[in-house]
Amino acid sequence: MKRKFIVMQNASHKEEIGNGFMWSPQKNKVGGKNHSYERMKEIRNGDIIVSCYDKAVRAIGIATSSCYENNRPTELENFGQWNQAGYRVDVNYTVLENPIKIEDIWEEMKRYRPDHYSAFQEDGRGNQAYLFPCPEEWYEIIVRYLGIEILEEVEEVEEIEEIEEIEEIEEIEEIEGDITEEHKMSSTFEEGQIKVDKRMNTKKKKDRVVSPEDIQKDMTKRKKIGNIAEEKVFSYMKRKVAEAFGQEWAEKVKHVAKTQDGLGYDIEAFDYRQSEFPPKPTKVEVKGTTSKDRGSSYFISFPELEKFIKHKEELWVVRVFGVTKQENLIMEIDDDFKQYNSAADLLIRKYRYIPQVVEILGTKVEG
Repeated sequence: MKRKFIVMQNASHKEEIGNGFMWSPQKNKVGGKNHSYERMKEIRNGDIIVSCYDKAVRAIGIATSSCYENNRPTELENFGQWNQAGYRVDVNYTVLENPIKIEDIWEEMKRYRPDHYSAFQEDGRGNQAYLFPCPEEWYEIIVRYLGIEILEEVEEVEEIEEIEEIEEIEEIEEIEGDITEEHKMSSTFEEGQIKVDKRMNTKKKKDRVVSPEDIQKDMTKRKKIGNIAEEKVFSYMKRKVAEAFGQEWAEKVKHVAKTQDGLGYDIEAFDYRQSEFPPKPTKVEVKGTTSKDRGSSYFISFPELEKFIKHKEELWVVRVFGVTKQENLIMEIDDDFKQYNSAADLLIRKYRYIPQVVEILGTKVEG
C-alpha cells in the first residue's frame, strides 16, 4: 500500500507545485533535527502527497522519486531563513479545480485525528510544520469529497493529447429557451437508488479498486475537460456581451476561476439576453462533459450548492456537452435558482442525484 503524507506548503506552494517538487532543510534554524524534516526521508517513489495551503486541500501529488539529499533549489533562493542542505522529493502534482476547505470536512476528519504528529489541531487549524503522516481515513474522506469515480466519459479519452485538439473548435451552439421539464429532474431517493444499483452492479465497476495513479489520471483529465469548457464559455460570453452592449462591456467579462479560488463560479459576465442597461451582472459556473447526453451527471459539493443559493439572483450554471467531440459544442444555460431558499431545498425540489458523500447529523428513532 502506498503511504500518504500531508505537506503544508503555505509559504512555498507556488514554487514547489509549479516546479514539481517538495523540499525541506535538513536542520532547523538552531541546527537541530525536526520531525517533519526527518519525515521527508520516509517518502518513496509512488507515495501520495496531499498538498494543503490557505486552509484547504489544493493539490494531490504522486512522488516520482524517493527522498534524496539536495541543496536548496534556485526556485527557493528568496527563502533565506532556510539552510542550504536539504531533502528533496520530486512530485507530479494535480491542482484541484475545486479545493476542499478543511473546515468543510473537519467534522468527519476529527474522529480519526492521530494523537501524535497530526497535521491539524483539535479545531481543524493547521499545525506549524512542513510534513505530516496522512491517516488512511483522512485520505479516503478527501477522495470521496473529490467525487472520484472513474467515469465512462473520461475513459473514452485514451490520451490527453486528443483533448488538446479541441482547442481548434470555435463554435458553440446555445440551446434556446428554458430548460425543458425533461431536464428539470426531480430529486427522489428511489430514483437515485435505481441508478446507484445499476452502476454498481455492472461488471466493469463491481469490486473495483481505484489506484492512486487512476485517481490522478482521472483528476488530470477532468481538469483538462473543465478548462476547455471554461475557455470556450468565456470566449462565447465575451462575444455575446460585445454584440449586445459593445466592446467596453465585453472587456469587463472576467475568467475569475484563474485568479481566485472558492468563489463558487468561474466567470463574471453580463446577461446579454436582456436589453436593460446597464447590463445585469451574471456569475457563471461551468460544468463540462464529454457526453452529448443532456441527462448526463456531474459532481458538485454541498458548499458549491450553498454558493449557488448565495448568488441565486445572478447565477447561471452552464453545461457544455461534447467537449472531446470533433464538432460544435452544445451549451445549456440553467438560471433557475431564484425560487430556492437553501442548498437542501435545491436537493429536495430541483435535482435528481446519487449520494456520494453523506454526512449523518442524527438518527431517527421510531417510538
